[in-house]
Amino acid sequence: MLDSMRRGANTLPAKIFLGLLTLSFIGWGVGSRLGASHSDTLATVGGTKITLGEFQRAYQRQSQALSRQIGQALTPDMARSIGLPQQTLGALMADATVADMAAATGLGVSDERLARSIADDPQLRAPGAATFNRDYFAQLLNQNGLNEAMFIAQRRTEELSRQMSSGLIGGLTVPKTMVAAIYRYQNEAREIRYLTLARAQVEPIDKPADDVLATWYNEHKGDFRAPEFRVVEALALTPDAVADPSAVTDEEVSREYDRTKDQYGAPEQRRIQQLFYTTPEEAAAAAAKLKSGASFDQLILDAGSKPEDVDLGLLARDKVLDPAVADAAFGLALNAPSEPVKSSFGTVILRVTEIQPAHTKTLAEVAPDIRKTIAAKAAERSVLEMHDEVEDALAGGATLQEAATRFRLKLVTAEVDSEGNGPDGQPVAGLPDQADLLKAAFAADEGGENEPLSVNHGFVWYNIAKVTPGRERTLDEVKDKAVVAWTDAEAQVRLTAKADEMVKALEGGTPIDSLAGTASVEVETAANVTRQAGDAGLGAEGVNAAFAGPKGHVAAIHGPDGTRIVLQVAEVTNPPMPEGAGDAVDIADKIASAVGQGLYGQYLGAAQEEFGTTVNQSLLNAVIGSGNTN
Repeated sequence: MLDSMRRGANTLPAKIFLGLLTLSFIGWGVGSRLGASHSDTLATVGGTKITLGEFQRAYQRQSQALSRQIGQALTPDMARSIGLPQQTLGALMADATVADMAAATGLGVSDERLARSIADDPQLRAPGAATFNRDYFAQLLNQNGLNEAMFIAQRRTEELSRQMSSGLIGGLTVPKTMVAAIYRYQNEAREIRYLTLARAQVEPIDKPADDVLATWYNEHKGDFRAPEFRVVEALALTPDAVADPSAVTDEEVSREYDRTKDQYGAPEQRRIQQLFYTTPEEAAAAAAKLKSGASFDQLILDAGSKPEDVDLGLLARDKVLDPAVADAAFGLALNAPSEPVKSSFGTVILRVTEIQPAHTKTLAEVAPDIRKTIAAKAAERSVLEMHDEVEDALAGGATLQEAATRFRLKLVTAEVDSEGNGPDGQPVAGLPDQADLLKAAFAADEGGENEPLSVNHGFVWYNIAKVTPGRERTLDEVKDKAVVAWTDAEAQVRLTAKADEMVKALEGGTPIDSLAGTASVEVETAANVTRQAGDAGLGAEGVNAAFAGPKGHVAAIHGPDGTRIVLQVAEVTNPPMPEGAGDAVDIADKIASAVGQGLYGQYLGAAQEEFGTTVNQSLLNAVIGSGNTN
């Protein structure tokens, strides 16, 4: 089987089209059938089972890894939307296929070789460590939710997979003609001459006749539709609403200050200048200049820098990223340069130009904040007590206004649309927890009873006093706005027509400079534009248009702020691929990798069909909380 697959790998069509495949979805839906819902076996490949526990552990690791990458927790809905369940199960089924294939073909990995590969793996060592450390290894496994047995089994599968893929696609090469063609495509450079048509080129635009405006308005009246408005009454019971800083005594403030005094201390801060040297020898030579009488300022000039270029800022010790730099800087006298310091990124010489000693804010400075904090904490307790009282009052028939008066709270009444704007189109201020309140208010019924919203340490009761349905406005109501909108639209129509006329003129042989002179605009040039780099003046659409034809190609595109850009390809440069070019090597590696992965994926897919697979779909749906995993 390996020999036949290897022969297939040598065909160019296979290399191109199979490279688009990925391993993550192997086995998903290939020859699968539902398993028994009472089993903890989630899927099988041949004689290898994938249990629910294995899937859950792998799924959790993948979710946590993605959460770290995107900087926020990955919700179940987000995971399903990107196909994470399918990818996780597909990867596990690929591993199971490898295990079955290894058993069928007699492939194996000795314990000695496996142990050596783990010990030699730099990714399993502590940062900067030259050798394997078992304690660090155990810590690393724990952080990733693995134990040693699980990791070794996973690593063994990876080694087996590496053996099989090496036998199938090892040594795969890409034809030079293909690499050269892709290189030329990526590095082709063009010089583009273009002009920008702004609104000024089609003005003045007279006001439309009444019949013209009326016809246009009937076609666009949806843009002027009045939204639904609701009169919302909201009563907020929050710590801020009931807090009374004036009730906090000076003694309470003083006690709290003494208790939390440490948090009002500001550590020593230093303004640090840092000169970086590529080698220790360069730093030593600079230090020798200082000892010979040269100033630190002279070293800055010698480095071709300005004082602001080498200033790290005013920093506390714990804000200096490199510990060696922090130790040296906070041991220096003011304006005295340091000896060369070996930092994480090279050798540096430091100078401290400003020192702000550590100090503690006085009671007088922080008393207002402490008073507010004490009042807010006391109010949190009061909120919980008052909640029941407000609920009892409302249950007894009191209105929100009556409850507000009785409990000395503020009732806010506002007429708003779902976006929070009033009838005048301006944002309405003063609504508590506006986003959540508007969402609830526009889902509620007029005059109906509503459960209070739970907000941060508080509650908001609300009532919908009136609903004004959305409606189409008459032209008379919005005539001024309609005229402005029509004028804007007409300007775009005229700009498009003018740009199209210029394109025809250019295609007919009229020089672009002549057209620019007639339109009173300047001709601009974008040089060395490539498909990869693009050009800020033309934008992505302009670059795409510029590469849509040969030299002399003409196009009109939308520009920024409602402008139109008319462009012409002035020059086309197709650079030959130099021998050993880094880009060429990278292209060849990427194509070979994609083709190889595709072939290996086909190989495992065929093996799965041969072994047979099952997927307990109902169990999978239950564990990921969805009736549909696709």
